[in-house]
Amino acid sequence: MTTIAVIAQEAGVSKATVSLALNGKPGVAPHTRQRILEIAKQLNYQPNAFARGLALQKTQTLGVIVPDISSPFYAELVRGVEKEASAHDYYLTLCTTTGRPSRERMYFQLLGQQRVDGIIVVTPRADEDLICQIHAEGFPLVVVDRDIQASDKIVEVIVDNFHGALAAVEHLIEGGYRRIGFINGPPEIQASTDRLRGYLLALQEHGIIRDEQWVCAGDFQEEGGHRCMERLLSITPPLEAIFAANDLMAIGAIKAIKEAGKRVPDDIAVIGFDDIPIAPHFDPPLTTVRQPVARMGAVACRLLLQEINGEEILECKAILRTELIVRASSEI
Repeated sequence: MTTIAVIAQEAGVSKATVSLALNGKPGVAPHTRQRILEIAKQLNYQPNAFARGLALQKTQTLGVIVPDISSPFYAELVRGVEKEASAHDYYLTLCTTTGRPSRERMYFQLLGQQRVDGIIVVTPRADEDLICQIHAEGFPLVVVDRDIQASDKIVEVIVDNFHGALAAVEHLIEGGYRRIGFINGPPEIQASTDRLRGYLLALQEHGIIRDEQWVCAGDFQEEGGHRCMERLLSITPPLEAIFAANDLMAIGAIKAIKEAGKRVPDDIAVIGFDDIPIAPHFDPPLTTVRQPVARMGAVACRLLLQEINGEEILECKAILRTELIVRASSEI
């Protein structure tokens, strides 16, 4: 994708000069302006809605892109963003992608056209190239729950998924469980990878030889947890405990266990991840790894506002701790 920086390099001028020329502003010699316009045409330059908005007055509006607002995790995170934004007299424009990259790209363009002052991206399958492109144009942007590998300059807010998973499995091992299954999320999502690493290290450090059959890839939905649990129940000898990579899958697993005529935790202990609002009220109350979800949203909003105001951000990656919450689903 052609950027102002590419045109500047080709023309041998500064990015500021290119911006003035493309926007018809004074301060550029006629022959230089003509050369810049010709290069832009040759390279099929398309004006970036975000870059155009930088020179305009603030709108006091932030964009938030999430996969699914019906998810308790994303709903709580957006509440955290909204509370912090409201405290600074900002409003939100909320966009849901339903997990489709095409909708994500469409919303980026739409938010640029609406000239929001900045964007919080909370999509685990985010297009890294597009995010890096928008960031390179100087547009304020914060990514949540995702580490952008292509750049260490983009501001990120993430949780320590690895150590959260490690603590969950060690709790089960300390309770005497040895045959521990794992219901993971989609393998292409970083949180799934980090939680799998924590699970595997806990087994390794306690001398438990893992079996490939013990791991099932779910989808972070209740149905996926139910489906995986049905398969894991067929393993012989039977599993003694289950760690699910989020609470929705843990709830689906518990339902499958009950349908099979077994009890939680008497026959199989279960631990989730997130601590969604229903977790302490489920039957049995769910042991889980608590993410500071609302705080994630608040921190992301705070960092974004710092970017918008031109303040220096000393650490681009904010890593928040998790907390193991022990309830009845893992204790006999």
